Amino acid sequence: MVTIHKTNIEKAFDTAVEKAKQYQHPVLFSIVEKIDSVDPLSFYSEGNSLYKGTRFLWKDRDHTITIAGLGSAHTISTEGDRDQFFTVEKEWKRFIEEGVILSPESWIGTGPLLFGGFRFDPLNTRGQEWNDFENGTLQIPSFMLTKSNEADYLTLNFLCGMDDDEDSLKQLINLKDELIKKAKYPSVPAVVKLNSIKDFNPAEWKESVQNVVDELKGGEMEKVVLARKCKVTFDQPITSDYVLDNLWKQQPDSFIFSFEQDKSCFIGATPERLVKKTGEEVLSTCLAGSIARGQTLDEDEKLGNELLNDEKNRYEHHLVVETIQQALEPFCEELNMPEKPGLMKMKDIQHLYTPVVGRASEQTSMLNMIEKLHPTPALGGVPRDKALHVIRREEKMDRGLYAGPVGWMDAYGNGEFAVAIRSGLLKEDESYLYAGCGIVADSDPESEYRETQMKFRPMLRALGGTIHG
Repeated sequence: MVTIHKTNIEKAFDTAVEKAKQYQHPVLFSIVEKIDSVDPLSFYSEGNSLYKGTRFLWKDRDHTITIAGLGSAHTISTEGDRDQFFTVEKEWKRFIEEGVILSPESWIGTGPLLFGGFRFDPLNTRGQEWNDFENGTLQIPSFMLTKSNEADYLTLNFLCGMDDDEDSLKQLINLKDELIKKAKYPSVPAVVKLNSIKDFNPAEWKESVQNVVDELKGGEMEKVVLARKCKVTFDQPITSDYVLDNLWKQQPDSFIFSFEQDKSCFIGATPERLVKKTGEEVLSTCLAGSIARGQTLDEDEKLGNELLNDEKNRYEHHLVVETIQQALEPFCEELNMPEKPGLMKMKDIQHLYTPVVGRASEQTSMLNMIEKLHPTPALGGVPRDKALHVIRREEKMDRGLYAGPVGWMDAYGNGEFAVAIRSGLLKEDESYLYAGCGIVADSDPESEYRETQMKFRPMLRALGGTIHG
């Protein structure tokens, strides 16, 4: 008699099949392993032929973690305009509780992981360009590279059914090995030519700013954030690989993200963290108040000091700090922040910046915090509900995922979401870019318009273009 000894993977797979039979529906099976160093952009690009339309990439601002996902083992989406965070939380908990995870350790950002984003305002009418995204769209990747300061990890996620056998698993493992092998060689994305840039109704937008200023002077609101968009066209379909490669080189100190859904891709390089959770530590960022960078060190320092002492921008920043503090206090036993803001300097722009650090229980939910934080006054206004009503009336467009939360969370309670500004939507041979600014009672429409022009620049540069004025 021959005795066949099963590997740990085969035993765990058998457990997943038994669980699928027990629950009478597929369960998530996840395998994590350490691997040799792999370039995340090459891994992302290598998945283009098989997984275009289901890829994502995330790089954090602090250079501590990069995550690239290929394929979709499962997508959690919400179509209703209410309780979208609760819906995702409930479905995610079920997946984790029923699933089987084979990993030597609970490494941050590995194993079952949700990546995606939420629309800025699910109550607003959906724009046609955003049809590939639901109010909330988050996916569990089939293959995922996690690159941290400690090591590189590869996760394979598989939705295991009652009738699945080990052959299907072996095929995925072979494909995983092939992806890793090919991703060791750098790829060069195809360059596209930018044809045109169309600015949507600048005169009408300035009128909207003045309307809001007049309303703010009545005293019922303190701030409203107005955004606008421009449309960019190309000589051929533009790929997220090309834009990502440019953002990687041009915006190294930003959160860089790319999130494909079917024929669309939401992509950007944002400076603004919404919330990060690592174990018990919670981090958030207050980012409001902006001014350009200088051409020389002296000019740059002068502009920075001007921003630090500008009453309008300091007031706008104070509203954000106050709201974020109030939102996080119920979740955190401790909450610490400096008394005065500093400066966050990006390539084209510098912001008033206040970091917030808290301590919460490991069971504190990322999505519960996001629900309380979004939208912050930096992207919505004060008070929130009145500001959102004015935004719907005056912007006359759908922000989609722009200014919404985008990011990831793992099965161990860790995660990070950024505020998706400095971003755009790629859609075949077109792209829509978005930029906004905070309007207070003493705002000047022309000055606010110039600020949005400045905020378009990072994405326009990544698309291969420039903007004047």
